[in-house]
Amino acid sequence: MLTTLNPDGPPRPGRRRRLLAAVGLAAALVAPASPANAALPTTPPAPPAPTAASGNAPAAAASGTAPQAAAGTASRTAPGPAPAAAADGFASVHALGQNGTTGGAGGPVVTVTTTAQFLDHIARPGPYVVQVAGTITLPAGGNDGMWNVASDKTIVGLGDDATLAGGGLNIGVPVDDDVTSPPANAVHNVIIRNLHLTGATDDLINVQMFSHHIWIDHNEFSDGDDGAVDIKRGSDFVTVSWNHFHDHDKTLLLGHDEDAGPQDIGRLRVTYHHNFFDRSDQRNPRVRFSALAHVYNNHYNDNSYGVASTYDAAVLMENNYFYSVNNPGRVDFSGDLGRIVERGNILVACNHAIETRGTVPDPRGYYPYTLDPAASVPTIVPAGAGPGRTTALAAPASVAPVPAVAGPDGFAAVAALGQNGTTGGAGGPTVTATNAANFLEHIDTVGPLVIQVTGRIAITSKQGVRPNKTIVGVGDAEITGGGLDFYRSYNVIVRNIDFTDAEDDAINVGQNSHHIWIDHNRFSGAVDGSVDIVRGADYVTVSWNHFDHADKSMLIGHSDGSASTDVGRLKVSIHHNFFDNSRQRHPRVRFGEPVHVYNNYFLGNALYGVASTENAGVLVEGNYFRDVPHPLWSASGYADSGPGRAVQRHNVYVGSGAPETNGTVVEPRTYYPYSLDPAADVPALVLAGAGTGRI
Repeated sequence: MLTTLNPDGPPRPGRRRRLLAAVGLAAALVAPASPANAALPTTPPAPPAPTAASGNAPAAAASGTAPQAAAGTASRTAPGPAPAAAADGFASVHALGQNGTTGGAGGPVVTVTTTAQFLDHIARPGPYVVQVAGTITLPAGGNDGMWNVASDKTIVGLGDDATLAGGGLNIGVPVDDDVTSPPANAVHNVIIRNLHLTGATDDLINVQMFSHHIWIDHNEFSDGDDGAVDIKRGSDFVTVSWNHFHDHDKTLLLGHDEDAGPQDIGRLRVTYHHNFFDRSDQRNPRVRFSALAHVYNNHYNDNSYGVASTYDAAVLMENNYFYSVNNPGRVDFSGDLGRIVERGNILVACNHAIETRGTVPDPRGYYPYTLDPAASVPTIVPAGAGPGRTTALAAPASVAPVPAVAGPDGFAAVAALGQNGTTGGAGGPTVTATNAANFLEHIDTVGPLVIQVTGRIAITSKQGVRPNKTIVGVGDAEITGGGLDFYRSYNVIVRNIDFTDAEDDAINVGQNSHHIWIDHNRFSGAVDGSVDIVRGADYVTVSWNHFDHADKSMLIGHSDGSASTDVGRLKVSIHHNFFDNSRQRHPRVRFGEPVHVYNNYFLGNALYGVASTENAGVLVEGNYFRDVPHPLWSASGYADSGPGRAVQRHNVYVGSGAPETNGTVVEPRTYYPYSLDPAADVPALVLAGAGTGRI
């Protein structure tokens, strides 16, 4: 049964008093809530405590029919809620294959300070938390200054002054009037918080073409040429909360135009709450066709009109506070009539009453919510709306970086082959390399040496590194164009270096090299492998590195014909690395045993995660796989290589395929002790601790 709200009921003493405001009555005239229907009594029971509810909006709701709702609406007596840690309202509803709105959660956290960085990261595939520091100027360009945001993004300002100026954000695929149902590539799961958006040559934010699960929260909007936040063309499940709109004309459009019914009817479900419409002239919001626009606890100050509902849109207005608003709510406004149910609103010095018509679905059919008293709205909303209103938004919550260990762990720590663990250049002099010439001289020096790398070192090909070296970056150290080659080398540590655009491998550990520790580096853009461990190499640990959109991340075992050099060797520990949209080889293993892959974060690896082939023995444990179609190959082999052995335990798989296991593997604890972090904690731990600048 459809649960609806209606404006009819016993005569309300407040209606005549509100009409007197037309002749200038300035006192606060409070209209009591109207009884809606039998399911919604005037004195309601308290609802369940609000949560980021799954909502479970069924198929019936997608056509505009809300399921039976819980009765009643409660009001807070406290000064107001703390800013939500998760989306509420329609953005929290489980629908369209999306369980609420999580944005970039689980993806890398990046801080951007330039236009190029910002535009790069908001358009990347996969989840990202994009932290904006300072002012980013968005160019007008040939797209009216509108810049596309891809799915699964959180865009959040740091501090109270993060600004996007001069352009706007477009959340949605290109407009196509012939598309009347959600396309497979509809943009979804986007969060925008704690930003000042200003000066756009078009809209400040545009949500279009069936985009869904969008949360726009604690922002400031001003001085855009068109809309502040426009939501249209079949978009759905959106929440706009705790924003400050000022010095702007057309604030919020919901529904593109009168011809958009085929895309919009049954959609455009949006929650607007706790926003401050501060002399924003009109469209707060203007609504066409919406299945339900829920407008509650907003503060309206000196507006031409508040809400306009047209073309049979359904709007519920409750517990808002209107001061000096000519028309707080209209259903007869430039086009076919809309529907409004209103209750519990306060109108002060307004020239007209809220126009009401028809019935609307009850939002409690989709999500729980708790109202603040309308009389409290002028206090709590200006105090809480806009950016910088809570320390919780100073930066996204994250796990603090894990302090780097003083020495290696895993196989690089094992006493073997005449080497008591891996100490690098300890005991030797410390030198600084600032250019290619002195860097190449130092890595080719005989004897222990600690080489501190500063700045950008451009080299070519693969350059040999002699034994007993520590190569450590200071600040933003980068090695670009070439890589490091270990040929019968040993006892080498490489840490805190950004390896970019190597013309072959970034690091090649080969020809019986042993006791190598590769830790807290970043790898991107190598033509071949990021880290290859081949030709009898042994006792290697690869830990806390960021493999950033690499292709071939890590090869262990050179080829199918290398059994004579590799069987009984290639013992490697791989832990707490971030395989960030890197395509393959995380690692690909031939012959090595045991290869211990634990507590790594695999994200969006298009081809596969781990491949064990040619009778290699690989233990995969305590890792977190997200959006990896083939987490583990073993019994099937891979490509032209024969099957390997693999054991998996205690891993988490999200949006990923099933792992393929085969046989048994030598237990790593035979060689060294270790402790596992819970796999569920791995994304936070690794994102906080992996890569450069973390030691």
